[in-house]
Amino acid sequence: MLSVQVTSNARKIVDIHAQCTGISIDTFLNCGNTTACGTQFYPPHTAPTGATSRIVGGREAVPHSWPWMVLLRFRTSTLSCGGTLIRTCTDELVVVTAAQCVEGTLAADWQIDVGVHSRSANEVNQKAYQVSEIHVHENFSASYLLSDIAILRLSTPVQENTDVTPICVTSLPIEDFYGKNCVVTGWGVTMENGALADKLKEVYKPILPNSECLTNIGGAFNPDHMTCAGYLEGGKGACQGDQGGPLACFNSQGKYDLIGIVSWGFGCAREGFPAVYANVHKYLDWIASHAST
Repeated sequence: MLSVQVTSNARKIVDIHAQCTGISIDTFLNCGNTTACGTQFYPPHTAPTGATSRIVGGREAVPHSWPWMVLLRFRTSTLSCGGTLIRTCTDELVVVTAAQCVEGTLAADWQIDVGVHSRSANEVNQKAYQVSEIHVHENFSASYLLSDIAILRLSTPVQENTDVTPICVTSLPIEDFYGKNCVVTGWGVTMENGALADKLKEVYKPILPNSECLTNIGGAFNPDHMTCAGYLEGGKGACQGDQGGPLACFNSQGKYDLIGIVSWGFGCAREGFPAVYANVHKYLDWIASHAST
């Protein structure tokens, strides 16, 4: 099982911010989502439906069935966070991740691995890229994990192949996904204080209405910045090492949309506490103006 925990980022150096380019949301979505995005060469496991879905969480993903998933390494670490490839209006692939992962760090300290399923294997289409720029949301709060989003530009163009393609960015508000089973992926620990997973894991979770998030999480949940997903009985979620990874939903066009970024939770998939994600739709303007700088 994947499972999320609130973590504090102790690596404090300096924030790096992009300048706004004036690209509209519609322009950005038209460029990034009309070219190939959100589809896979290797079909994933069938998404669970109805009441049986609660027993499916936490399985190994079909290798390379989530080709937008990337692994972030800080200096010599084997895993620091997850991230997601999206396409810009200049046909560049950039990485969307959580601000808590990279805030206060230097671009030169990061490596992005694409085409990875097993962290211990050297896979056919696996490739490492250096980060050239880090763009942290200017309103990010490490204390409250508000605006927990960042964009990483890479030093060389990402080569797309069967194992490496971007996800689409949602154009719909989170309310359109309430009750839908969406997927979270990552290599994070499989239980609280456990070991990191070697192979990519996936878990399907329902998107909960903001009212339920507030009832179960309390004042730490901010509906202007966040969404939540999960089962109130616990047991399925995201955890240490999964921060920055995608919450993805299947859309009506037969593609996957990025709707959330793994941010925080109380422990790892604890009963009564759904996991919290940065709400991507709330940041479309910021993504549009910073991804194509």
